[in-house]
Amino acid sequence: MKNKINRIWILPSLAIGRLGSAREPLDNYDIETDPKAPLGFRRIKRAETFIVDTVTGEITGTLPPDDMPPKFKTGKRIRPVAPFLEVFASIAADSADPRLVPLDMRLLDKARLRPRWHVEAGNLKVFRRTNEEKDKILAHLRDIEDHDPHPLRGVSENFVKDRRGTRKHIPFGTIQFIRPNAGYPEIRLRFTPANGWVYGSTPLPSDIKVPESTGGAAGSGICIPPERIVYDSQKGTWNGKYKDDNPTLNTLAPGLYAAYGKLPYWNYYKEPQLARGYLDDACDGVITLELLDEQGSVYLHAKARFCSAPPIFAPDSEFVRTIQDDVLQVLHGPQVKHPNSVPISAAQEIVRRAYETVRFMNLTVLNGDAIHGRPNRADAMPANDSEDFNRPYAPAMASHSIDTLSITALHQQLFATLTSGAAPWFYDLLRQPTETADLTDRGRRKMPALMSGADARYLALTYRQIDIIKHAGKGGMFDVRPTPPEGNGLTPRNLTAQLLYRGRGNPFNAHMASSVGNVCPGLELDFRSVWRRSFEGITLGDHDNFVVDADPEHQDLKEHRLLTIHMRHLGHEWPVVAQAIGPTADGSGVGPLRTADNPDAVVNLEWSNTLSHIWRYQGEVLLCRFTKEKMPERQVLANIPEEDTITRKLRVRDFFVAGTTVINDALAAPGELTQGLCSPWQNDFRECACYYWASSRPDYVNVEPADNGGSHGDNWLQKERTGQYVADDYKDSRLINYQELFTEWEDLLKFQIGGRDVPDET
Repeated sequence: MKNKINRIWILPSLAIGRLGSAREPLDNYDIETDPKAPLGFRRIKRAETFIVDTVTGEITGTLPPDDMPPKFKTGKRIRPVAPFLEVFASIAADSADPRLVPLDMRLLDKARLRPRWHVEAGNLKVFRRTNEEKDKILAHLRDIEDHDPHPLRGVSENFVKDRRGTRKHIPFGTIQFIRPNAGYPEIRLRFTPANGWVYGSTPLPSDIKVPESTGGAAGSGICIPPERIVYDSQKGTWNGKYKDDNPTLNTLAPGLYAAYGKLPYWNYYKEPQLARGYLDDACDGVITLELLDEQGSVYLHAKARFCSAPPIFAPDSEFVRTIQDDVLQVLHGPQVKHPNSVPISAAQEIVRRAYETVRFMNLTVLNGDAIHGRPNRADAMPANDSEDFNRPYAPAMASHSIDTLSITALHQQLFATLTSGAAPWFYDLLRQPTETADLTDRGRRKMPALMSGADARYLALTYRQIDIIKHAGKGGMFDVRPTPPEGNGLTPRNLTAQLLYRGRGNPFNAHMASSVGNVCPGLELDFRSVWRRSFEGITLGDHDNFVVDADPEHQDLKEHRLLTIHMRHLGHEWPVVAQAIGPTADGSGVGPLRTADNPDAVVNLEWSNTLSHIWRYQGEVLLCRFTKEKMPERQVLANIPEEDTITRKLRVRDFFVAGTTVINDALAAPGELTQGLCSPWQNDFRECACYYWASSRPDYVNVEPADNGGSHGDNWLQKERTGQYVADDYKDSRLINYQELFTEWEDLLKFQIGGRDVPDET
């Protein structure tokens, strides 16, 4: 049949909603580089924006493109990002790889099919810490065929019941099936995220004593409206002490959860935990579309994923490594397929994104230099090196040798070198993913410098990004265009096009290209959750190689540690751990940075790069080596004697749903892609004083040249803009504190365009 629908897809395969309480969602916008100033701030321009009547569910028209950026706030409220998810179909045709066409009501009517939607969403942040099933906050919508807004109500069994016996809920946002009409007949769904509010718990049980050092009273600690007190502390343990006897199950870092205790947070692994009972309205989930025939049977179905996340506060900049980079590496592998056809522009884009990240970082602070005569012990890599491995504390670069403006100038020179067609000499300066534990002076100075990755050590680019840079110079000054990997346009086989598809009407920050990748734990998603189920039958820790769970046939592996994976195409075993090395305490040489808790100085390598080679074996078995003994606490290196190890053949899971770029359900259930993030999410903006995602959550703003040849500017979290950077200090009243972020974040946090505060609307 000519009009027979063979298969359907929902695109984008992962849509990101961004929190905000304004009534009108953010307009669609594009960002573009200025060819005359390629390292200038990208220009934000409003793109075609759908006008939706939320009562009827119809698109009634569009706002035309405009050279001016949209308004990101309405008064003191931030406009949410509410992405559309579109449906495409493959129609019977003579072509072996037909183009995908938008699915609309005309095609459905001809095929005598009707659409029906299901949605599952979850917030598992509390469950991630308590490991109690009743603490899972879940929302379900089924059999949506109408065009009304449907609220996603997140409910937990440990939530309070009202006087009528109805359990309270957290609003996760709304789902609306957009009504097709003559002007816009396509099938699409819209997700509008929640407000970004903080929710609380009932007062602590009387037997729980709050440490005096907290300076706060028992209970929620901040003024939360009664209607937002949802968690029952008499039923659950989230507000107070809770079982926390297996540190390998904890989210890294545990301080990402608002808790009672001294600031910065005490050692969570060794002392009782006392949670403040805060919750938030972020979530992630799965959307399913079914096409029903005249008998009501499911003829075809498709899935996509979505999540809600904080706004991007520097929308004209991008991050050096994104989730899109990580997923492209899964899709295509760690090496480029056509190395002689890599264009210079591909490497230029990586350098441009590095530049955009660096310009929002106060590199003097992150280097570990003293600030205004005060030692800097903020959560920067030099401090982490010292605290984690007893490495002698020292700035990564020579003290006072770097400044944000001077380093951005180096990036400009690097970009110019690429543009001129010179060989990429800087390839040798890039940190390899296996070198993230090299804490020598030379190792710490490799690029990207001063930033942390998902392994809580120094950030590395993906192998694929590094390979792009390596081969970009082969084309010289001739910008050779790469061979398209799977043809052009949206087709069933062109998974790259499907992955990169943003969606009509969706702003740039609704796509995974805007999502921070490989950081600990992340802003939009904690993508470490995906890798832990890479092998069928076992579940690894999301931040280490400990087997936290196993199916019956592999129960003997539970609580053992994965050491190596035999990569057949490489011909050797691939280690998943490394040894931290650096200067000895007496300065006499370089060696392993051993500690009492970690006598072998073992570091887990981040999963995204470490597992990058296994995806060529999806559905096949690989030989994996584990420790022979259980060792939940102690780590060991991969080169221990063979008699102290056991081997097992494990099957590699499929990363994507077959023929799509949708992350396989077996890798992450609804709620698991965000379970490792902060609770509430605002805690991350204050607790994490490292600014590794500076293009999303900036640090150094309003930057100007200083008389001493360096720069001056403001800390993004300063309440008053003075041009004098206030170094991070939890007790400094000049900075926005936790409680203010929890309750006034929309009013206090300023968007940045062109590196400057966007004035608030009156």
